[in-house]
Amino acid sequence: MDQKDTLLIGDQTVLHFKTTVPKGTKFVFPAPENPVTQGVEIVGKPQTDTISNKDGNLELDTRVTLTSFDSGSYVIPPFPAYLNRADGSIDTVWYDAGKLEVTTIQIDTTTYKPFDIKGQQTYKYTVGEFLPWFGILVAIAALCYILYKVIKNRRKMRSMFTKPEPDDPPHILALRDLERIRAEKLWQNNQEKRYYTEIFDTIRIYLERRYGIQTMEKTSAEILDMISEFKIEPKEYKELETLFTLSDLVKFAKYKATQQENEEAVPTAVRFVNATFLQGMEDEKGRD
Repeated sequence: MDQKDTLLIGDQTVLHFKTTVPKGTKFVFPAPENPVTQGVEIVGKPQTDTISNKDGNLELDTRVTLTSFDSGSYVIPPFPAYLNRADGSIDTVWYDAGKLEVTTIQIDTTTYKPFDIKGQQTYKYTVGEFLPWFGILVAIAALCYILYKVIKNRRKMRSMFTKPEPDDPPHILALRDLERIRAEKLWQNNQEKRYYTEIFDTIRIYLERRYGIQTMEKTSAEILDMISEFKIEPKEYKELETLFTLSDLVKFAKYKATQQENEEAVPTAVRFVNATFLQGMEDEKGRD
């Protein structure tokens, strides 16, 4: 067994145990309990390597690493190992680990002068510390800009990923949608809220395309106030106002429309579209 028998507190020493065993014999060096003795601990697990193989005998080297955090003189207890022979017999081998002297650093108390703990120091910020925060602010600004553009395009009924709007004039598109709504027979199938929602949306989109105004997310009253500035016959304006009021009652106040009101809803919307389209045609002829 080779070892460094004196070490500083917290240092490590490696014990080497050399063993010669016949070929075919299994050598077992179990891990010792930790601590191996009071004040001395084992570091890791024992490691066994083959040094040589001569004449059918194996020469083995087992290493055990020890450390201690308490100064003093220690007697290391012997370590057992086992030889499992080919005939099934087992022999126990004991290794004497010897003594271990753990020393500490001596302090000259006659010249030792204690110092108080230094106060907290503040260091100046560097450009490198600000760069990550600047990058985050730029990323947030870019994200806000993209979000703004998406919302703006959505409000204008445009999208970067959809096909362009058809070339049909606004009144044709509106009349086509109104005919589809009538053919779906929504109110006859107890879908009055959807029926009036689709009629309202069709007129809203028509007004936006016809007069170039922004009707998205506008209330009925706001839309009526906006189109009052245009040249619309009082009769058509009044009928549209009545239709919008009925639509709001059904959608938001759970009003149950009568059969006559349901039957007149789409024709009222059709009359408004046709009347405003014809009025627009007359205005263009007058300008010519």
